[in-house]
Amino acid sequence: MIDSVDVSVVIPCHNGAQTITRQLDALAAQRTAARFEVLVADNRSTDDSRAVVTDHPLGARLVDAHAAPGINVARNAGLEAARGALILFCDADDVVHAGWIEAFWTAYSHGARAMGGALRRVRSDGTATWQRELNEGLDFLPWPTGANCAIARSVLDQIGIFDPELRGGGDETDLFWRAQLAGHELVLVDEATIDYHQRPTARSTHRQRVAFGRSHVRLFLRFRDRGMPRRVAGRSAWYLASTLARGIRSGDLRTARTSMGAQASIIVGRVQQSLRSGTFYV
Repeated sequence: MIDSVDVSVVIPCHNGAQTITRQLDALAAQRTAARFEVLVADNRSTDDSRAVVTDHPLGARLVDAHAAPGINVARNAGLEAARGALILFCDADDVVHAGWIEAFWTAYSHGARAMGGALRRVRSDGTATWQRELNEGLDFLPWPTGANCAIARSVLDQIGIFDPELRGGGDETDLFWRAQLAGHELVLVDEATIDYHQRPTARSTHRQRVAFGRSHVRLFLRFRDRGMPRRVAGRSAWYLASTLARGIRSGDLRTARTSMGAQASIIVGRVQQSLRSGTFYV
């Protein structure tokens, strides 16, 4: 084991035996000036995930995250065991690109304390599109994707860790909004890139987007007193119409249909959670 580390890479894992090897391979190939460790926080896997991690030559540390189900339970268990001043997060079913650790470490060395990276969104058919900006769209603060982000230990000591009550989305949003509200700028590190694998079926994508929509309502209830505005139905209708119009003008109807379908699923989730919460956010 390395005596001291600069960077801890935390990978939450639940039944990742079929995919995590490629992520561990990518991390083993990293070239960086930082001393780093990799922690795989196993959250009640019932497949061979633990054996795959143990047998991999990278030497990642397995962390027991069995206290309760949930990705944030796993992330927090990894955080508790991590020894680095900078914590990086990636997922068991994605693949970090060459230079990923070094990009975040360089940004940290220049003063960044809360960061997100770029995504190469890979569809099940192998095609891909790039996202080289932080997530926006809730008319409040930006946030990174949890599968490609970094935060300093000093910030976590100030604001706390992931909220395990947030399941199905909104977790990294909550964490990085709290960081920004505490005075830490969120920085896009464009050189920290990953292959971000999308859900394989329309049904699983729909379920994921519905969960995101539910999380938006929960976030509104948490942050409305800090300035997050209410979303009304007219704004969502305008977004759907403008997405279709852009697709018609550009001739890219496939992307327009995908975006409209994703937004429609999000609206379904917002309606569901609005009814459950006794509020209105669509």
